[in-house]
Amino acid sequence: MDKRNCDSQGCDCISGVCCSVENCKHHAIGDVCTATHINVKSEDATTKAETFCGTFAPVDTWQTM
Repeated sequence: MDKRNCDSQGCDCISGVCCSVENCKHHAIGDVCTATHINVKSEDATTKAETFCGTFAPVDTWQTM
């Protein structure tokens, strides 16, 4: 898996956004998100459990082997 560290590698991170989903291509070391933006989905959500990250993109496993 391509794990980028935002502090030492100089990649762009969304300040204050934590992400522990290690199989997302936007995940970096330190549980940060490297996406340029995030989309929180579910127009009718009334609880946290009814929302999800619409920016999630699975890691291409064939490229990391």
